[in-house]
Amino acid sequence: MLHIKLANQMHTIQDLGRFGFASQGVAHAGPMDSIAACWANHLLRNPVTCPMIEIGFGGFVAEFVEDVNFAITGAWGEISLNGYPLAGPGAYPAPAGSELRIGQLDSGLFTYLAVDAGFEVHPILGSVATCQRDLLGGLHQTGASLSSGDALIYQKTKLMAAQLMPRRYLESYSNPLVCEIIFRVTDNFESAAFDQFLHQSYKVSQEQSRMGYRLHGQSIINASSPRYSVPIPLGGVQITPSGQPIVLMRDHQSLGGYPLLGTVTRRSLGQLAQRRSGQQVSFRAVSLDEARVDFVRCQKFFGDFR
Repeated sequence: MLHIKLANQMHTIQDLGRFGFASQGVAHAGPMDSIAACWANHLLRNPVTCPMIEIGFGGFVAEFVEDVNFAITGAWGEISLNGYPLAGPGAYPAPAGSELRIGQLDSGLFTYLAVDAGFEVHPILGSVATCQRDLLGGLHQTGASLSSGDALIYQKTKLMAAQLMPRRYLESYSNPLVCEIIFRVTDNFESAAFDQFLHQSYKVSQEQSRMGYRLHGQSIINASSPRYSVPIPLGGVQITPSGQPIVLMRDHQSLGGYPLLGTVTRRSLGQLAQRRSGQQVSFRAVSLDEARVDFVRCQKFFGDFR
């Protein structure tokens, strides 16, 4: 059992998400950074679909009541076990009574905590993913975030030696980010709009949530052509009436009426999710085939990826 002593509204149970229900208005949900989340289960040799905890913005304290191996990946900072700083993202043994503390994060926003065989949580619509907007998933199946006093069940396991995540796979969330985008050509943008989008940098605004990240650039993009609301994809880049983009994140609505410029690739979406307000973002166009190759590569590596 994991006994939570300190948590905030950005600490939630997640798995890879809830798919197949967009036509009913249900969000995908799932981890903001799916690559980092998949690594947490991969390091423990768990099925990649096992439930884990997404810890947004640090401020997390929990006690491992029974022996278990755990993995921690993604955003990094003041992270310790029994008062000793952990060496970096990886898998670690936690003897019964061990206390994990995640304080201030120096790089990134979302940290992922997995345990051997995953946490035992009842799924709703095929997933345990917490979606506060839809009131679905999570520990109590109501979309509520984790809170102090909550207890998550896991299987007691034999302790193994620590194993750090290979350095070549570690990400820096502090560097300027270049996102890959697949352009959409059916929303009546002038050709100059695509060039304008690619040839300027943006800053992540303070309007960040699990529904979307607003970006701010020096020049605006003309998106005056109205259209009806249509289904919109995870990672979709909409141009708002202000001429600035918004990137749709895990809990985004299923329909939208703003013109859709393109879709950010899944890997880039996770990278963007880890960026703080004020950090710099630019974009690089890729073809659908290029994006598909990278997506399939992730699926082969992790066993599943969505």
